[in-house]
Amino acid sequence: MNNTILLYDQQIKKDQEMLNPFADTGAILRFVSESKIPIAHFWTTPKTVILGLQDQRLSNLSGGLKSLADKDYIYYVRNSGGLGVVTDDGILNFTLFLPDKNNITIDQAYEEMHQIMQKTFSKDIETGTIEHSYCPGTYDLSINGKKIAGISQRRSGDGVAIMAYISINGDQKKRSQLMKDFYEISDYPVNKKIGFPNIDINCMENLDSLIHQELTIQDAKKSILKTIEQKYNIDRSQFNIVKNSAPYLDAYQQTMEDLIYKNNKLSEVNE
Repeated sequence: MNNTILLYDQQIKKDQEMLNPFADTGAILRFVSESKIPIAHFWTTPKTVILGLQDQRLSNLSGGLKSLADKDYIYYVRNSGGLGVVTDDGILNFTLFLPDKNNITIDQAYEEMHQIMQKTFSKDIETGTIEHSYCPGTYDLSINGKKIAGISQRRSGDGVAIMAYISINGDQKKRSQLMKDFYEISDYPVNKKIGFPNIDINCMENLDSLIHQELTIQDAKKSILKTIEQKYNIDRSQFNIVKNSAPYLDAYQQTMEDLIYKNNKLSEVNE
């Protein structure tokens, strides 16, 4: 399987499946660390707000969660830091898992995703914090100052996961307004120790409008895979074998138990 990357294309359709992608992330990281085989993971969800661990420190989190539920969004907390993002059928989540055999630095890992996005969609995609976006970060991706994606990463053993949240199409202002309302309700009174975002709903935009091209989620996935094929041979079937292996299922279960624990604590906040 030299120079091969495995593809995992996942679609979350039910509320009961909402924790699956992050449980998979933990299991895939272990597999990649041990096998030294890279994996590309796509996933999409229904209307969902994914909270970061820092969001649990919001002073009126219960009020913010109620505002999400009132607007028919499901929500959960992921098992990593950072702040909240909203996903729906116009958002593509894409994770590139790489074996860290060459001691990939944090910046090199982020730049790997930046280069994929540039080669796939536009040479005008830049990196740098879009301060008034939701979940702002040093490696936000933007075109002409409008954020189209955020990147984060996780590491375990000899594996690194570079995760991109990409706004492909849909109503980005509605997403931004949802998160603006959530933080204004949840961060009252204001927590001065943590800089929860002061969101400007005009600082984020969809990729399709900024590159002036109709773009579906399927189009975006095909284009990203075409870029990846410049470096790897894509195996579209082998991952199912990996996912049903005992080591994978063991790692998946361990991560899922941690996620369930964290989300049970979140449920207690909203009671």
